[in-house]
Amino acid sequence: MPRKPLLIFLLTLFLTVLQVQWAAPADGHVEETLSVLSPEVLGAYPGVLLLFLQAVFARRAMPVLRQAAICTGLLAVYWLLANYVTFDARVASWSTFSAREIWAHVLPASVISIAVCGAAYLGLSGFLLRQGGAKK
Repeated sequence: MPRKPLLIFLLTLFLTVLQVQWAAPADGHVEETLSVLSPEVLGAYPGVLLLFLQAVFARRAMPVLRQAAICTGLLAVYWLLANYVTFDARVASWSTFSAREIWAHVLPASVISIAVCGAAYLGLSGFLLRQGGAKK
């Protein structure tokens, strides 16, 4: 695998794990029952999707800043949905939460982690994409 896609995949995986753990820590939860929702698995899905999108963007000669912004926006939406699903599996499944109540817990817990991890992804992915000689 070429260096740039591997680094973007690893960046996506690392930041997704960081963001999910930051927004919804796994204190006191049995990992065996949550293996599909583990942060490492959750990070692999957007990593593969973003690699595919980067290949499409490269063929279309899209500017680097636009590529990084689109991928960051998609990743932020994915992170918010991952936080929702993780909260639903870890907390709401033990009680009677409505969808509105879940969002009321997830949104405040996600704002800072998504903003920080999104800014890191935007900056680092933009830097990595520029290193490959892509058009600015």
